[in-house]
Parts: sequence; C-alpha cells; structure tokens
Amino acid sequence: MKNINELNLKDKKIIIFDLDGTLIDSIGIWNMTDYKLIYNYSGKEMDLDFIQADRDRFLQSNASSDIYVAYSEYLINKYDFSVKDKLELTEIRKNIGNEVLRSEVGFKPGVTTLIKKLKEMGYTLVLATVTTQSQLEIYYKENKKMIDEMNIKDAFDLIITKEQVNNKKPDPEVYHIIMDYYKANPDECLIFEDSYTGVMAARNAGIEVVNIYDKYADIDREKIDAITDYKVDSYEEFMNSCL
Repeated sequence: MKNINELNLKDKKIIIFDLDGTLIDSIGIWNMTDYKLIYNYSGKEMDLDFIQADRDRFLQSNASSDIYVAYSEYLINKYDFSVKDKLELTEIRKNIGNEVLRSEVGFKPGVTTLIKKLKEMGYTLVLATVTTQSQLEIYYKENKKMIDEMNIKDAFDLIITKEQVNNKKPDPEVYHIIMDYYKANPDECLIFEDSYTGVMAARNAGIEVVNIYDKYADIDREKIDAITDYKVDSYEEFMNSCL
C-alpha cells in the first residue's frame, strides 16, 4: 500500500465511486432492517454485528443472479421464518429497508464538497453500485436530507446500478463496462471503495483504488489493507492530501 500523498491525479480522467458505505452511511441501515426481519418472522433477537458478518459471508460466497432473493431464502431456512415464500420475504425486506432509507440515510462528511471540487476540475464522475435503481430513486426523489445536500442523479455523468451488471463484485465487470463506455484504460481511472469485495473488484480490473474508511468493514480490515493501493480515514484527508 502506498501513501495517499503519492497519488497522482493528473493522469486520471474518470473517478468512480461505490455508493453503500463509500458515499453514504447505509450499511448499518441494512443491519437494522435484517434485525427487524429476523425478530418479526422468527421471534429471535440477534446481535447486529453477527447479522452483518453473517450477511457478508453469504453475499461474498453466493453467485446467484438475484442475490437478494437468494439471501431471503437463506434467512427463511436459517431462522425458520413464518413466511416461507422467498419472493414475498424479499418484498417485505425491501419495504422495511426503504422506509429507513427515506428518512435516515445521509452522505458521509465531505462527500458533497469533494464531488463539487472534482466536477470543477473537469473529471468524469461515475457511480458504480449494486444498489437497485428503485433504491437509488429513493435517495434522489424522496430522501430530503440527501436531496438538500446533493442530488445523486445530477452529480454523476454515468450511473451503473445492479440491473446493468450480471456479475457482482469482486468480479470486475462493472468497471469493465465503465471503461468500455468511455473507451478508457485502467490507468486513466481511479476508484473509491469501502469494502473488501469492492477493493478486490477494483484490483481485478487493474484500476488504482482508494479505500475510504467505513467501520462496518473493520471485520475485513487486514485483508483490505493488504490489497488496496491507498487508504484514507475521511474525504477531508483525501482532499487535504490530493487536491
């Protein structure tokens, strides 16, 4: 891993951001969503850290084309839910989560300032997320706290969501899509990611990656530090070092 002060932005043209855990504080929201889901449909009260670790293990190891449906089926079987239909449970989980996304999710400190500075400097900005289009629309249509700071839809030149990608991270497909779209090579790109799978996807694409600290990724901290190109604790640190 290199020091962030060694990062040379002069040769970069495209800067790519993950969403959940990278630009917004949302990982904890899904922990609480799954806590409510498990309690409501099995009667079990589970530790939030256990829920996250268990979900992370499942998501990293499962290659299903519809990972959210597969995860719902996993929860039904693991906790013997009273709801047995995986599609019904997927819809219930989405509704619980969406209500929280409307009211509680916000940008990480420094995000809007960084995006504004990068746009002023002429960089092409891309959002690459496994978030669904419907969830993304909640952020830029219904989440007043986020809309008042920055409208995601207007902030990025290109947005790639779950529906446009066949293979989830750590597969580098999403980054190949972006490079093909702009006819760019890996050296012209820079990626911001918070998670181990995200950093691994960037590495698999051959693109330099900055790991932005997120406490929910601490379980993989050693693995992240071993493969990331750069790391920062905050966007303020990045701006002070590189801009």
